[in-house]
Amino acid sequence: MPWPSIDVPFFRLIPWGSLRVRLTLLNSAAVLLAMLILLSAVRVGVREALFRETEETLLGEVREVAMSLDEFRPNSADFIASRDLLVAELRRKAESHRDRAWFLHLLDGSKTLWASPNCPEAILHLPVDESVKETVRRFAKHRWARRLIDTSEGEKLYVRIGMPDKVIEQDVDDLTWFLLPIGVGFTLLTPLAGYWLALRALRPIAGILKTAGRLKPTKLGDRLPTRGTEDELDQLSRTINRLLDQVARHVEQQQQFVADAAHELRGPLAAMQNALEVATAKDRSLDSYQGTLEEALGETRHLTKLANDLLLLAEVGNSLGSVFNQVCDLEQVVRQTAAMFGGTAEERSISMTIQSNGKAVVRGDERQLRQVISNLVDNALRFTPEGGQIDLAVEASQANAEAVVTVSDNGRGVDEEHLTRVFDRFFQAEAARDRGDIKRGGGLGLSICRSIVERHGGRIGLESRGVGQGVTVTVVIPLRPVRRQSA
Repeated sequence: MPWPSIDVPFFRLIPWGSLRVRLTLLNSAAVLLAMLILLSAVRVGVREALFRETEETLLGEVREVAMSLDEFRPNSADFIASRDLLVAELRRKAESHRDRAWFLHLLDGSKTLWASPNCPEAILHLPVDESVKETVRRFAKHRWARRLIDTSEGEKLYVRIGMPDKVIEQDVDDLTWFLLPIGVGFTLLTPLAGYWLALRALRPIAGILKTAGRLKPTKLGDRLPTRGTEDELDQLSRTINRLLDQVARHVEQQQQFVADAAHELRGPLAAMQNALEVATAKDRSLDSYQGTLEEALGETRHLTKLANDLLLLAEVGNSLGSVFNQVCDLEQVVRQTAAMFGGTAEERSISMTIQSNGKAVVRGDERQLRQVISNLVDNALRFTPEGGQIDLAVEASQANAEAVVTVSDNGRGVDEEHLTRVFDRFFQAEAARDRGDIKRGGGLGLSICRSIVERHGGRIGLESRGVGQGVTVTVVIPLRPVRRQSA
């Protein structure tokens, strides 16, 4: 929601939509509201404390008057003289507390014996509750304490000492006027302090924006600075830096992918072009033309396979993180794939075995998982010599909730220095490229396998037993939870 604009020249200069201004306004509003609540609480608390202290003081004074009557009795011949001394004591108290507007009232039962001149009329005619010996009450905007004084003559005297509420209210008002300048000072200083704090807090964000403004698709080496404070801004910078690292790696991989794809496509296209140019340079025999066409057809088949592999890689990459609702039995997929390649293996006298400990049901795309097994078996056939051995195994590990598929051969193996790169796109060992008896591949088979397996939440690895001793490829995919059937 946009901030409302104020049609005043000064206010038009303020960037109301900026984060620092909004933080300043919100911070100022929060501080001022807290200060208003605090000052109000102080005023109410002081007021209640003053009234409570006043009531305790008045109650103490009436108790002191009762004690004074006992002191006067030994020095007085009769009750009348003691009462006169008590009135004199009350008069002295009224005079000494005149600035607090204290009033005093002496009663004999319901009859007034003496009252100070400032005693309110409502208090003078207020009846006495004889069931209570002493009490503190508020009546007609006055607070007063009353106590019963027992005499030896059997009479009951009551003493009231009180004061108007306006005296305490005046003290509270004086405190309010004392706190008011403090509140005004906070009102003026809070926006300035809030704006200064907002500038300091947003300074790292300004650096982030500056660095982000310099980023370009062709220059992804810049990273956001961190201050080492481990606060939310440092966490934001690290998160964005991790994202930039991933983007940079992705761009580098795409650039390398495009370069490798161009390199792989250039070879067959150049071979086709040379063959056709030679064929059209002069008249040749029918056998020569047929050989040229067969060579071009072979390169075309290679280009078609390469294009299909590239499309499959793009399909798998675009569907990363998808959720599978289908179920697939890997044991069945492995057996069907082995049967499909059985003729080729028999042609080359290669023995192919399958071991399984039962159904290995997973969630996934059966077509893509079949592609994984096909690529692995095809690789094993291409690198296994005639009379060799290929072993396929499927194991369902309920303890780890994983399905494990292994494809082992006793072919030429992989050099140790190439083990870390066998799953890279377009990677082919030079020895494999140079061997004419091996059907040429596009260098995308294992890369496609890794992408599909990772899409299914699994992992793939290759272990070489040494050059000339073969390799073992292991595929691990999470099992589909088995539902228990009700009895």
